Amino acid sequence: MLDIKEIMVEKLFPRHIINQVKVWEGRKEAVVILGPRRAGKTCLLKLLVQRYYNKGMEAFYFDAEDPEDRDILDQGPKALKQFLGKGGMIFIDEFHLLEDPSHFVKLCVDHYPEFKLYLTGSSSIAALKKFKNSLIGRTVEFELFPLNFKEFLVFRHQDRYRNLLEDFNFYKPHFPSIKRIPKRLISFLEEYLVFGGFPEVVLCEDTEMKAKLVSQIFRIYALRDLKLLFSARKETVFRKVFIALSGSIGSPVNISSIASDIGVSSKTVSAYIELLKSLYLIKELTPFYKNPRSEIKKSPKIYFIDTGLLSWARGSFASLSDRSELAGLYAENAIYLGFLNRLRPEERVYYWKSKMGTEIDFILSRGREIIPVEVKYRERPKAKIPAGFLKRYGNYITHFIVATKNHLEIKQVYDFRQFFIPIHFLI
Repeated sequence: MLDIKEIMVEKLFPRHIINQVKVWEGRKEAVVILGPRRAGKTCLLKLLVQRYYNKGMEAFYFDAEDPEDRDILDQGPKALKQFLGKGGMIFIDEFHLLEDPSHFVKLCVDHYPEFKLYLTGSSSIAALKKFKNSLIGRTVEFELFPLNFKEFLVFRHQDRYRNLLEDFNFYKPHFPSIKRIPKRLISFLEEYLVFGGFPEVVLCEDTEMKAKLVSQIFRIYALRDLKLLFSARKETVFRKVFIALSGSIGSPVNISSIASDIGVSSKTVSAYIELLKSLYLIKELTPFYKNPRSEIKKSPKIYFIDTGLLSWARGSFASLSDRSELAGLYAENAIYLGFLNRLRPEERVYYWKSKMGTEIDFILSRGREIIPVEVKYRERPKAKIPAGFLKRYGNYITHFIVATKNHLEIKQVYDFRQFFIPIHFLI
């Protein structure tokens, strides 16, 4: 068990998700934080330890990868209380490694109200395959992703630039107070897009080492989980599917085409896509429809959980100024990650594509309200809502948002406003 005094002297950067987690402080449910390896879940637990310890609460931190900590926890909450001599906030990193995590959580929540559990796990499959339906109502789950752009700026000690980026509300949009995006901020954005937001990558200043660290995140951490959880799966196929998907960003995924390219069956590709989702390396975006007969609804889009991993899969960490044809692809992936970080439980995000091939990158939906979002990473972009979409859903649209490289403008189009907003505010 880690000494709390050691945690209290650690210099830790804030994460936006902590505000979502802390509202569950006074409830009985165990808080479960899932996400990819190296995204900062351990540091988030330590941030929470610091928060509660400073408020005078008892806090105890266990690492389930440590055999001694695991032995203590595997004896159950009764033995844990005897060991500690008191109740308090119990923080368990990599909790899915416990012998019977489901039973442990159930007993703590149901019979030991003096314990409040905060748990992390690196893989949804790793955590959930040992979980049972008995935990429904006993846990609340959060997903921690790599750093968003504002967190990136904080980690890089660029608070002045971070302070320029006001929080943007997609449902009640406003024009930012700054009139021009500084060139330095554009440079930081493009670094973020190319190398991604894994904290150890962001904190590294050497570009070659950054690329090496991103490579290790896939080669060491992801493949280690693959061996641990899915020993029958082949690393070479796993890697090939991941790399092939990098060519599908922004388009509905064509499984049969990928299968043909890498020489495996469509069933195999589908199985590996599910593995990649379970390991928090990719996310799916499903199509928006209200009339399933008139719009494509079967093929999802795929986005990477980090744009640095996208660079690795495409085999290049070169500047986007030298790969301008791919800049929009990176920006679109980053916008989707921004949605994942900000969506409330009642909100959804989709893409739209008609049978005729017209499309909208993203559709935000909340109740009857829908907000089209197009990504146009260029200097003076133009964008319009397809006539077919307007005909079907025009009554539900109040405004249209275009994510740009650095262009700010508001236009009146038909009966709604069109906001051109730099991507910096949206991710």
